[in-house]
Parts: sequence; structure tokens; C-alpha cells
Amino acid sequence: MTAPFLARDPDRLTDDQLVVRCGRGDVAALEVLVARHQDAAYRYCWRVFRDHHAAEDATQEFFLRLFRHASHYEPRGHFTTWFYRVLTNLCFDALRKKRRRRAVQGVQIDPLACEGTELEPRTDDLDPTAGLRSEEARDAVHSALGALPVEVRKALELRELEGLHYREIGAVLDRSLNEVKVLLHRGRKLLARALAGTPVGREWAGEEDDEPPRPQGGRR
Repeated sequence: MTAPFLARDPDRLTDDQLVVRCGRGDVAALEVLVARHQDAAYRYCWRVFRDHHAAEDATQEFFLRLFRHASHYEPRGHFTTWFYRVLTNLCFDALRKKRRRRAVQGVQIDPLACEGTELEPRTDDLDPTAGLRSEEARDAVHSALGALPVEVRKALELRELEGLHYREIGAVLDRSLNEVKVLLHRGRKLLARALAGTPVGREWAGEEDDEPPRPQGGRR
């Protein structure tokens, strides 16, 4: 199969197959993966950084890393898990470095006054909170997520905003199923508490799709 054929018929190859071809230096295969997944990658990065330029830089770095390390990829039909693992590690490593450089963030930004700046995503359809009733509500969700413990935030975003299943989240974060449930249960409680006085508080309060996890070996 030639590279021009890839460009004409991208749906003929799976993501796994494309990554394998990237490992052989096939730039056309990378272009297909970028076309398929750049919006999802940018959307995820935008939620972490809330900055257009940082999100674009992280998205570009993600695909560069994909191409650079594709030869080590093991095609087992789990591209989604691998995609989010690499992206999560990249974004939160960058976020930790950024926070170390700016130990105190004292400036409060008014999101209503920032339309059209780097604080806004390129289009609303790339922001999963775009359907919320107001910019104030959207900002409340982002701020509340940003204040959560890092591992809790990772799990909550992968579940509530990316729609991953519990076992997929476990694979991404290298956590057991019960640990994922603990993180999500804790995250929902913390988020509901943080949003209690906001327009979206009711949407996040008490919406558990699983009962709280039970302690291992504990009494039922």
C-alpha cells in the first residue's frame, strides 16, 4: 500500500495500523492520524491549560512524540488507551512545570472580557463545556476542575468529559478498577461541593453512575 493511497482512503487502515506505519517513517500515516485525532487532542489540552497557544503547542508536541516513538508501539487494538495515556502525561507534566515557575497566580481573569483572546478555544464545538448555559457556568466548571488533586482531576476528566470506561481509565492512569472508582467518587463529591453555589451545581451534584467503591476485603 503506497502513501498516496493512504491519503485518499484513510478509513481503510485502523489507528493501530497507522501507528505501525509511522514507526516505519511513513509521514502520510501521521497525517491521517493528525486529521482523525487533532481536534480531540486539542480539546483535551485546552481543558488542562485553558490557553489556546499552550493547547496548540501541546497538541503539536503530542503528535511529534507519537511519530518519534511509534516504532515502540505494540498494536493490540488499544490506541485510545495509549492516546490518552501519552496525552495525559504530556499535559500534566507541562502543567506541573508551569505551576512551579509561577508558584502564586494572583490575577483573576474575567472570562466574559476575554472573547477572542488566547483564553478562548478556537471554536465552541471543541470545548465539551460549550453547551453549558453561560460563560460564567463554564468558567466555574473549569476553575473547580483545576483546583482538584491532580489524579482525581485526571480520572474525572477522562470519565465525565472524554467518556472513557472505568477499565480504560485504569489502563490510562495505571490504576486498579477499585482505585478508579475511589478517584471518581471523591472527585464528584469535591466537584459538587465546589460548584454548589454556581449555575451548574445541580448538574454535578449527586450524579453517581456507580455506588461508592467498597474497601477491599471489607464487610458488605
